[in-house]
Amino acid sequence: MKKKARVLLVAPNLLVNEGELNRIEPPLGLLLFAPLLIKNGHVVKIHDYALEGWDIHKLIDPVNKRYLKGQADDYIANSILDFSPDIVAISVLYSSLIDSAKDVARIAKKVNKKIIVIVGGNCISNSVVDYKYALRDKNSNLPDYITHYEDENFDYAMTGEAEYPFLKFVDGIADNIDISKIPGLIKKIGKKKYSINPPEVLQDLDLLPRPARHLVDMEAYFKIGHFHSSKPRSKRVLSVMCSRGCPEKCTFCTTPEVYGQLTRWRSTNHIMDEITNDVKDFKIGEIQFNDDTITVNKKNLFALCKGLEKVGLPWCTPNGTKVNYHLRDQLNMYKAMADSGCYQITLACESGVQRVLDKIINKRLPLETIIPAIENAKKAGLLVHTFWILGFPGETYEEMQKTIDFALNCGADSFSFSILAPLPGTPIYRQAYKENLWWEGRESFNSLRTSLVKVDGFTGPKEFEKFVYDTNIKANLLLKKSDPEKFKWKYGADSDETSLMKQT
Repeated sequence: MKKKARVLLVAPNLLVNEGELNRIEPPLGLLLFAPLLIKNGHVVKIHDYALEGWDIHKLIDPVNKRYLKGQADDYIANSILDFSPDIVAISVLYSSLIDSAKDVARIAKKVNKKIIVIVGGNCISNSVVDYKYALRDKNSNLPDYITHYEDENFDYAMTGEAEYPFLKFVDGIADNIDISKIPGLIKKIGKKKYSINPPEVLQDLDLLPRPARHLVDMEAYFKIGHFHSSKPRSKRVLSVMCSRGCPEKCTFCTTPEVYGQLTRWRSTNHIMDEITNDVKDFKIGEIQFNDDTITVNKKNLFALCKGLEKVGLPWCTPNGTKVNYHLRDQLNMYKAMADSGCYQITLACESGVQRVLDKIINKRLPLETIIPAIENAKKAGLLVHTFWILGFPGETYEEMQKTIDFALNCGADSFSFSILAPLPGTPIYRQAYKENLWWEGRESFNSLRTSLVKVDGFTGPKEFEKFVYDTNIKANLLLKKSDPEKFKWKYGADSDETSLMKQT
């Protein structure tokens, strides 16, 4: 008879900057793991410790004013003790979560040293990418170990698309059988030495279950209302992913490394089954699609729009979409999106300088396609939000100013100017290590509003952070001057500069 395991799935506390809007939404990866485990007879519980301690702030870095947001150690310990898990699996999407993940692992081992702790998520996958790169390039200056896995309380790690490999892992632990060949599994075999299995790519995304949203407190997420898109039409948001993978090779992005360059889509029926059921079950008022490249496959996008027409809810694309896809049919594509309820599209422009796009970012984007894309989207009736990044290594002060000038004159409705965050697993992260580009003591925390690497024309990180902050305010007040009614509709009548900055 098959044995059951008790599995605790954890989203850890958040590390946040003072005054920054902290986004939080249901942990989609854990919501996909849970139903597969339950179907195989295992007992599962999900804890999002940041959600459960949303009003708790602990100052941990007085100099940079950074806080730990989420539940205290005693609460975490009691929740683990009460559930008595065999396995604690911790999701680490970003490197800023790793210390919180280590805290959960430490507490779990203190509660019961026999608990098996496994970590996964983009951060772990990307850390493995850098480790393998360090082995190949002895002059990389990268650490010669898997940085985010080196903790005495982490027993295993898992990389890649882990839904079915993790199920095999839990089955193997429960039945006490060999788990050494499971795709994506990592185990320490000595000091800074590891057994690393190649990750698995899930070719048929229809094999994914409907996310188990009933296992988390959706009402708490709705009450906070800080989902991916900063100014939704409703607080009752459903976050959905239709696809995985990206055909681009942007030097600052981890998606192609984690999910590959072949974009795989779920079938329209599979997507709409999730949407229609969850809209009904949770009284959803808006859908946000968190795909990295939702416009890459026009046929699938048009089919999705047909399905969404029947749902009749507003939706948007919080992640940046590629500007120059389907240029000949772009207006019709945007019209189909608008007709199906899309109220805002985000365009990932990144820079207003062709040299930066070509030579630094490796983004296949002709600058002259940006303004026509914005015009097409607005003709279709969409609000246009744009992404821009400042502070790339090798980008000059003059080029940053050109990007700002280009953006302010491109005709977009709103703007997010982000400070470059060198994400582990990316070429820019490896460049920062190899050339030692860090501001002193700044390589440990990733945030879109925290400057980590030296920037031309600035003497320190705080000066550059203020520059980008002021640029955001200036850019997003343009709409208030040019179209007060649209500004009021987008942001609300009572928006001031502080609230505006939090929303962009």
